[in-house]
Amino acid sequence: MTTPETGLQRKTPGRLIAGMIGLVALIWFCFVQWERIQERARKELSERPDPAIPDYDCMEDQVRKEPTEVVAESFRDVTAELGIDFTHVVGPLGTWFMPESIGAGAAFLDYDRDGRLDLYFVNCGKSPKAQQDFANTVDIRNRLYRQTESGRFVDVTTESGLGDTGYGAGVAVGDVDNDGFPDVFIANYGQDALYRNTGRGSFENVTASLGRTETEWGAAAAFLDYDRDGWLDLLVVNYTADPTYDHSVACGFSHGLVSYCGPHKFQPTIDRLYHNETGNAASSQGNVRFRDVTEESGLSASKTFGFGAICMDLTGDGWPDMFISNDGAPNRLWVNQKNGTFLEEAQLRGVACNRTGAVEAGMGVAVGDVNHDQQPDLLVTHLTKETSTLYIGTADGLFSDQTPGSGIDLASQRHTGWGVALVDLNHDGILDVPLVNGLVIPCHSGFPFHGEDEFQQRTEVIANSDEYWKAYVDENKLIMGQSDGRFQDTKRIGGDFTAAVASGRGLTTGDIDNDGDLDLVVTNCGGTARCYRNDLQLQGNWLMVQVQTGDSGRDALGAKVHLRLAVDRTLSGYCVPQSSYLASHDARIHFGLGPADQVTAIVVEWPDGPVEQSVEQFQGSSVNQCCVLRRGSGQSIGRDQ
Repeated sequence: MTTPETGLQRKTPGRLIAGMIGLVALIWFCFVQWERIQERARKELSERPDPAIPDYDCMEDQVRKEPTEVVAESFRDVTAELGIDFTHVVGPLGTWFMPESIGAGAAFLDYDRDGRLDLYFVNCGKSPKAQQDFANTVDIRNRLYRQTESGRFVDVTTESGLGDTGYGAGVAVGDVDNDGFPDVFIANYGQDALYRNTGRGSFENVTASLGRTETEWGAAAAFLDYDRDGWLDLLVVNYTADPTYDHSVACGFSHGLVSYCGPHKFQPTIDRLYHNETGNAASSQGNVRFRDVTEESGLSASKTFGFGAICMDLTGDGWPDMFISNDGAPNRLWVNQKNGTFLEEAQLRGVACNRTGAVEAGMGVAVGDVNHDQQPDLLVTHLTKETSTLYIGTADGLFSDQTPGSGIDLASQRHTGWGVALVDLNHDGILDVPLVNGLVIPCHSGFPFHGEDEFQQRTEVIANSDEYWKAYVDENKLIMGQSDGRFQDTKRIGGDFTAAVASGRGLTTGDIDNDGDLDLVVTNCGGTARCYRNDLQLQGNWLMVQVQTGDSGRDALGAKVHLRLAVDRTLSGYCVPQSSYLASHDARIHFGLGPADQVTAIVVEWPDGPVEQSVEQFQGSSVNQCCVLRRGSGQSIGRDQ
């Protein structure tokens, strides 16, 4: 008879076996999990970037690659031929004054109205806490070059009065007093500057007309007529504020090196809007006068790290809006409320961040109709790994990030982009993307972008500035639009533009030689500006359109122009010269027409006056010429036609 004890004894071996099996299983499970953790750790470690191997291209590594074949039909450096000798002056280096690293812009303008484009370059000068001085031969002024009949340029800075000596960044060109001559605004670190064109080959400083003394860090600037009253108003995009160090401070890294700091080490700022009151009878006998309307317009409701701007109607209601690209913060889209105020709707309309919801380091921005739907699209440049971001617009004023798979992603992801444009460089009727790149951290330094949070105040002597900037160089990109709607990185026809080794910043486009194609001008951080002539093999016809409004015929900034072609196709372009990065383009709107040999009609949406009467249709045009369209000389049509 089995006793309880005997029964217990009979059950014990089974329990022991089961327990042993369970223990072995647990140990095996833990072992497998540990191996998985270790494998995952090994994988992450193997994928972790080596400080000596950056996740962006270093040009010193590029020289070991096989050279790319370059064809004759490409972009050629004609800087010396044209007589341009501008050098971006910063330093003397050694205080890590952050504005040294953002470069400065340039502008195309025909300041004397002789039909030939002139060139204006913004300069910087001495950093506030630099311990040394420049040599007496160093020119820190902004420089104006006039194009002569021979096609060469001569320096007319002194006689023009446009040699501003502020610590400059961006430039905007527009006729603020409606006299027919373009005026110049310069965004400075500290007091901005406004120069009025006298119409006699010179400019007068009318900065006092802005009505305020300010110490903000102005980056980009753009003119627009936001209330459609026929007078150009002014947007100034500010970058960061630093009341503690005045931006003369480095950001350290664990192995003792330092770099320029990023925006998030400092304070965000508000952008400023000025209303043009020159046309007001009470404005002191018609003298130029602006009023700061930042508070009442609503712009003071948002602080950001602004770098680039596009000012035009982006929502389809006929009223100019303001898109601002921000560095490491959501972009802003200020939507015009038609009553002098704006609401910020970037997130609502799809342009605050990329399609994954990630905030990116916005620098330059371009606008164009990429997919030929007669709606403006936006392209914003960023840091390496982020890619430049392409936002495709719709008729209802919404945008979607269409970067993945576009080809722009692959071409830009290992580069830090600044100046950019959406233009047809080879006249095939498809927009292309010239992209100017330059690093913000020293190559092979192992820095995370913009260093770490540890501030370090340093004063050093860096004798060889050329060697210093070599650590920040990158290569430019020529990304050509294809017939399938994608873009292709095309170094072969980039010529000197893509072969350049520099820390590029600004990009300005314009037809320097009036031959119908667009040429490129690039500013380089701490280096010489370069002019690249377009010698591409052209694949079609072209048309340039200059849109003029008002009695004086000033450029109608913000106008939309639609060409109706005989091949039942419509091309759209925009008079938005202030775009790219710190730059102002040729105000004439350029179209590549492909095989089309006739424009059947031209429709212009004017940016001023009553919206209901703002659309005009003009007769068609023959191709391969520049035509001038004056407001009121076409047939007024409804906005829905």
